Amino acid sequence: MEEKEKKLKWYDNANTITSLMIGVILLIVICSQSFTTTENNSLSVFSSIINHNSLYLVVLVYFVFLKTKKGKQYFNYLNTFLVFIYLITTITSLLTVIQSFSLNTVLSLAENTILLLYMIHTLFRDTLIWKEFRLNYSPFNEITNESYFYSLIVVVVFMLVVNLISTVVFRGLLISCLDAVYVVLLGRYIYLYREYLDLHQLDSDNEGNFDEVRKDIQEVLDSTTIDEKVVDVYEKVKEETKKILPKEEKVEEEKSKRKTTTKKTVKKKGEDK
Repeated sequence: MEEKEKKLKWYDNANTITSLMIGVILLIVICSQSFTTTENNSLSVFSSIINHNSLYLVVLVYFVFLKTKKGKQYFNYLNTFLVFIYLITTITSLLTVIQSFSLNTVLSLAENTILLLYMIHTLFRDTLIWKEFRLNYSPFNEITNESYFYSLIVVVVFMLVVNLISTVVFRGLLISCLDAVYVVLLGRYIYLYREYLDLHQLDSDNEGNFDEVRKDIQEVLDSTTIDEKVVDVYEKVKEETKKILPKEEKVEEEKSKRKTTTKKTVKKKGEDK
């Protein structure tokens, strides 16, 4: 295994990726708090780290645990915890978009949503959650490993460009670049784990299919023609209109019908005479 790891390129080596993740997260935390260290109160520095870098600290704990025997033993539990954290992050991003709509917040929501879907359909494989919730029937399971990874990179690149344009401070530019590297490395880590699952054919059966959803919609659309739909709508509107007609109008209709009937009867009697 050690010889195989040496032959692998660095971006295909899970051990190298996890080590880089730990280093990048530490750099993000240090850089983001570089100015708060000038404050006299150490408690305010600690609270600032917790508030602004809580997600990074949680992911840091996750990858540090993976380096230990206990972490490898409880690997699936750690994955569940990581997915739960990103679920909260995605919900927070959605609320942020609702509160302040901008290109940056939309891209952040897209990034977190892709990561969440990627994690759910990768990290939950080979677990009881996958079987309990029948995630193999999920249409999102049809998306390939490469599609998830490259779509994440596209969103990260767009988000980095927007941040570089809107940020003028060097510290902000550095943190934006580190954030982009962090997301790419996290996506690569998930990519490698999914590749491992596919290689060993662990829960690789995929019953979910977007084509079935499209087929059901198409069958509904093709079941009746447009002309038939228009006629049905017209008949329904006509019936409802009759129901809501005022009583006076109905009385007038009845009178006009009686007058017409009377005229026809008188005319017929005159012809008979």
